[in-house]
Amino acid sequence: MSDGPQDHTPDMPAQPGPTGPGPADAAPLEPAPADAPTKKGPRTALVVGIVIVVLASAIGAGAFLLLRGAPESVLDKVPASADVVFVAHLDPAASQKMNLFRMAEKFPALGSEDELRQRLNDALDSVLADTGMTHEDLAWVGGEAGGYVDVGAGTPSFAIMVATDDEAAASAAMQRMRDASHADYTTTTIDGIEVAVPASPDQPATAIVDGVAVIASDESAMRSVIATDTGADSIESDPVFQGVSDRMPEDNLGFVFVNVQQLLDLANLIPGAVEGLQGSVEQLAAAQGLGFAVTAGADGIALDAVTTTDPSKLTQAQRDALAASDGANETLALVPPDAYAVMAVQGIASGLETSLKQVTQIDPATARMIAKLHLIGPKGLLGLLSGDLGVQVGPGSGLLPVGGTVLIGTNDGEATQAWLDAHLLKTLGGVVPGLQSATKIEDYNGVTITYAGDLLSGVSFAYGVVNDTVVIGASVKSVEQAVDLAQNGGSITTDADYSAATDGLPGTESLVYVDVQGILTAVQNILPGQAYQDFLNQGGENLQPITVVVAGSESDEQGSSSRLLIGIP
Repeated sequence: MSDGPQDHTPDMPAQPGPTGPGPADAAPLEPAPADAPTKKGPRTALVVGIVIVVLASAIGAGAFLLLRGAPESVLDKVPASADVVFVAHLDPAASQKMNLFRMAEKFPALGSEDELRQRLNDALDSVLADTGMTHEDLAWVGGEAGGYVDVGAGTPSFAIMVATDDEAAASAAMQRMRDASHADYTTTTIDGIEVAVPASPDQPATAIVDGVAVIASDESAMRSVIATDTGADSIESDPVFQGVSDRMPEDNLGFVFVNVQQLLDLANLIPGAVEGLQGSVEQLAAAQGLGFAVTAGADGIALDAVTTTDPSKLTQAQRDALAASDGANETLALVPPDAYAVMAVQGIASGLETSLKQVTQIDPATARMIAKLHLIGPKGLLGLLSGDLGVQVGPGSGLLPVGGTVLIGTNDGEATQAWLDAHLLKTLGGVVPGLQSATKIEDYNGVTITYAGDLLSGVSFAYGVVNDTVVIGASVKSVEQAVDLAQNGGSITTDADYSAATDGLPGTESLVYVDVQGILTAVQNILPGQAYQDFLNQGGENLQPITVVVAGSESDEQGSSSRLLIGIP
């Protein structure tokens, strides 16, 4: 795949090969009934084909119930020029199936295997009703489905591919699909393969190519698929695709690949396409590929996302952001081990300062406010921040059933404390009348805690600087807890459950952690017995198998990797 736009010649295969018969040699397929309209609707047959592909992964097909795993059969037919590629493994590796079966059994709403199969088959029958087919007509579907989109020079082409265990049955199903479209088709032969070519451009071309049913946008796209199958370069040889796939899990249920750079190159060729988006385009200039993959592991269901970049095209701002994200997020050391949910990110200060500088150039009123608050500049607040940010929600104190803190890392705790004392309560007082006049100060183990509200009830607003980290809490107790963690240790980073959940992440440059079991326990303690039972009966029981939801990412000059895991051990 080249970096620039591809030259897509409509009627030539990607690689020289035997030519098929010309139009004069084409044989008509079985015509539509004489009283049928010439067209049922735009691309009716194509829509049906897409429905088959999307839902085939959900049918109770025997192939999925076997633990053998099907060989790959789609990628070697996807041209190297493809901009978007998607593959669903309908018959994935045995380990993926076993994990899916194990997890499915834990969710009451899914019912038994037979009940789930029947519901899915009923749904398929409903969707396929207008085609005259049922789920039984899809028994030919094999172990893999997928396809691609090639934007080309502005005239997109695409193909959808479904592996088949029974070519005759697959051919019959596509004939029925063509009949349902009420469109005229003729047959032609390309490299020895019979292709059904529509008379109207609103309908797709169809063929069976080396054990795979192919629904292509047009005859030219079908030629590309056949040429790739017979030896032309496939997407697997493309370096951008290779860079993305090398970062994704090898065993997966399915994946999507996007050649970001090729799409950007095309957008730059279209007059006005990126007008007003120049800043965003510059930020994406280093991007090459993007990929997503879904896996079923021993610890749960995971969604992996990866990007690859060209280091030589990174801006200085992007390099600075990467450098600011190195190392551990220090705010996590002040998160209690019983937190229900945690969100943490790194490297936000430089990006936020750049954004505020841009705002000052556009809006004079906002610029005056930013200057008054001393947010940017040599002695501004953002220059004091390290870029680490954390937010945690957990058990409350006093009258509050739920509490939490916002944690902001700094490079100069004393200077940041001075800014807070000068500006924070004054600014909030403009929103909450009387807040500033109600301010009180407490010394807790050598840390000054400033708060407004009732100390005994715990309902207040409080802040303090703890180990160069600004701690803003919904109660004095929450800030005191941060002081205890800073002085005695024992934060969430030492918790066994947290460690087990985050060990499988590529990193914690950005992090989201939700203790689902902890939240369910809290809800049970808050709700009266019957109310909690009603919550379970109305769907809450399907949360019980989930232990955590956790996501994390890590970036470097080569790209980034992130993972979202729904823990179902």
